[in-house]
Parts: sequence; C-alpha cells; structure tokens
Amino acid sequence: MLRVIGKQSAQRTCAAMRQMSTTNASSPLPSSSPSTAVTEVVHPAHQREPLPAEVISGAPPSLTKRTVRIYRPSNNPMQSGQNANLKWRLDFDELEKGARWENPLMGWQSTADVMAPVRLDFTTREDAIHFAEKQGWSHYVQEPKFRVIKPKSYKNNFVYRPGKLPMVHTK
Repeated sequence: MLRVIGKQSAQRTCAAMRQMSTTNASSPLPSSSPSTAVTEVVHPAHQREPLPAEVISGAPPSLTKRTVRIYRPSNNPMQSGQNANLKWRLDFDELEKGARWENPLMGWQSTADVMAPVRLDFTTREDAIHFAEKQGWSHYVQEPKFRVIKPKSYKNNFVYRPGKLPMVHTK
C-alpha cells in the first residue's frame, strides 16, 4: 500500500519506484513486461482542477448554486494597525427573491437565507477561489483598494512660497 502525504512526497516516491524497477530485476512489484512505467500518484488535495462538492454533499440546489464575493475586509477606522486586513473573506450574496422581512414585534430585519451570516476567512485569494470552485459556487473577486499616504512634514508649514501670503483666520 502506498501512502502519499503531499505532491513532493508523491514525486519522490514515484521516482524511487522507477529507479527500483529499472535497477533491480527481482523487484517485489509484479510486472508483465520489463519496461512497465510507473504512473505518478498525486494527492487529491493537490489536484489543479477541483472536484465539485455538490456531487457528494446532498445539499439542495438552492445552496449549491450561489454567488459568492471574495474580498479583503477593510481596516477598522478606530485602529491604526495595518495587519488586520491580511486575510481574504468569502461572503454570500443575497438571494434574488429578497427573502427578507421586518419582524413585527421588534422591528428587526429577518431573513430566510441560512447562508447570509456565513463568512469564511482564507489566508490567500487563491485558496478562497479554489474553495468556491470546489463547492460549485460562482464567484467574483473585489480587489482591495490601498490608501495612499502622502508624505507630510511640519516644517512645510513655515516654508517660504513666493506669491500671495495665505490668510489664516482665527475667528
């Protein structure tokens, strides 16, 4: 039995099996001809084309045929750190029917969409896209908008500029 952990280990294992079958004539592997080629084994997690999960999940089509948005969330404006938006988020779009109503008792907005509050975080955009394709969801990616910080200096307030003097009103 061959146990494969990742793509690199599969390649090393296949290379070792090829070398063993070509150098050792009394190989333990059964072969019909001496020029039998060993096929490369790739772990299913490392395959390039995703296998749709809707085939085995048993979920209704209303959950499998959804559109998702992949984006990087913005920083909290009350915080000054820059490392908060290093993750990519996957959100579900609202259903076309609306499926929202106002709760008559409290006036809160209610929804029948069970996937509305679901948010999934990923480390890279490619991981999020791969997951959405694997689930069979159509997706669109919103690229992040980075703010441009203009260099400022306090000394520029006192630099001489020819022309009309700026008027500063205090009242």
